[in-house]
Amino acid sequence: MARVSATIALEGLAAVFVEVDGVAADTWPLHAAAWKRTFDEVLRRRARGRGGRFRPFDLRDDFRLMSGMSPPEAARAFASSRSRDPTTGPLLPEGDGGEAVALLWDRKDRYYLDSLRTVGSAASASTAALLAALRAAGVRTAAVSCDRGAAETVRAVGMADLFDTVVDGRAAEGLSGARERNRAVLTEAGRRLEVGLERTAALLSSVPAVHAAHGLGIPLVVAVDRNSAGNGVAAEALITAWPGADAIVADPAEITTSGAVAGPGL
Repeated sequence: MARVSATIALEGLAAVFVEVDGVAADTWPLHAAAWKRTFDEVLRRRARGRGGRFRPFDLRDDFRLMSGMSPPEAARAFASSRSRDPTTGPLLPEGDGGEAVALLWDRKDRYYLDSLRTVGSAASASTAALLAALRAAGVRTAAVSCDRGAAETVRAVGMADLFDTVVDGRAAEGLSGARERNRAVLTEAGRRLEVGLERTAALLSSVPAVHAAHGLGIPLVVAVDRNSAGNGVAAEALITAWPGADAIVADPAEITTSGAVAGPGL
């Protein structure tokens, strides 16, 4: 059963994988704003063409609907939620709408990177401190994300020197499901660092990433739940919300380390 706390045992540990969005940096507001800008353009154009009412993307309810989904899944889920709206008409063409989804995804990524450059985002000080301690102990680190702009995010928040590699969504090219994309990214992180996944730990902030890490046999999977963990939510509810997590924390500041890295070459 998962613990609502975490200790990383350094002995035998070769690497730690850290999810960029939600663990390394607070980028979710930028992602939400990018989706809103993308879909509001489409919704406004549809409403204008039909002479209907423009109902904008809601930063709370609509973005929550897309939580934990890959970009293609998120685009289709939102489009489906508005499919019966007579003021807009269908947001995607008949069939799977693969080309239209890809265009929406590209536009969203472009808007996200624009905001990253102009508005910026902040690194998590507690994550930075933990990464510095791990690297000082001889543990390798990888930033992981299914977002294609993860490398730009790591650089923008000033954390590039804290990671040995950044594995972004390009490692999951051609995959659309959130879990399979996360599985590909985590597997690639192990390959790049030349470590077996059985000698790694992962700090993750999305349910599909936790599922993927657990399925890959990563021995310590820590869910970082900044919205619920440590904020009065019962431990049983947290454990139910994060199936596959070995530990759950509200902030990486709650993660401790024990022991020491054993032997050279780790």
